[in-house]
Amino acid sequence: MQFFMSKNKNSDKSSDSSNMSAYKLETAPFDPRFPNQNVTRYCYQSYIDFHRCQKKRGEDFAPCNYFQKVYKSMCPNAWVEKWDEQRDNGTFPGRI
Repeated sequence: MQFFMSKNKNSDKSSDSSNMSAYKLETAPFDPRFPNQNVTRYCYQSYIDFHRCQKKRGEDFAPCNYFQKVYKSMCPNAWVEKWDEQRDNGTFPGRI
């Protein structure tokens, strides 16, 4: 299981960035579309959802970052690098 870090809302805003108590470790929440232990589809769908969201709403639309956190938490780095390369080359098999 992989985790992503988010800023703890209850932390002191003046705290040093090296203070790890200001961050909370989280993993991707349960998604009823993917009830099984195999997270491959959840990973892939989150990757697509992130890029669709950015394409439709723009790169500055903060809610898209939820999908990015999920796919970065769930997907192996090698898959993401391959998909990014495929998107750059125009050969990505998914519809974004």
